[in-house]
Amino acid sequence: MRFSGVGEEISWAEWQVLWSLGEQIHRTAKAISGHSGLTKTKISRAVKALEDRRWLERCRDHDDRRFELLALTAPGRESYALLKRRATDYQRWLEGVIDMPYLTAIDDGLSGVEVMIASGQLMVPPLLIEEPAA
Repeated sequence: MRFSGVGEEISWAEWQVLWSLGEQIHRTAKAISGHSGLTKTKISRAVKALEDRRWLERCRDHDDRRFELLALTAPGRESYALLKRRATDYQRWLEGVIDMPYLTAIDDGLSGVEVMIASGQLMVPPLLIEEPAA
């Protein structure tokens, strides 16, 4: 997936990490993995890629040193804000070109899928989790 203006491509897993940290939903790779339905390996690779871009940083949890807490850096917050604005603009565009009953049905359906993934009722098939070989 490529976001114009960000200057780099980001994967779906990277977007999941960026979104979770930007919205302050989860602060550990394990929690992001559980919420997104992506494997811990995928999320760990995404964390490393974002860290290499200097969009996030890790620090040990003071209460439980087994965990690393993740946080966006200033460039990470800027990139997230840009992507969030673009997503909001796209949502508004969709609302303008698709009749609201259809858009509502799509939104309700996707929300249902997200709930099923988060609750563990729906798992992504292993073949769909892996990125295609280059």
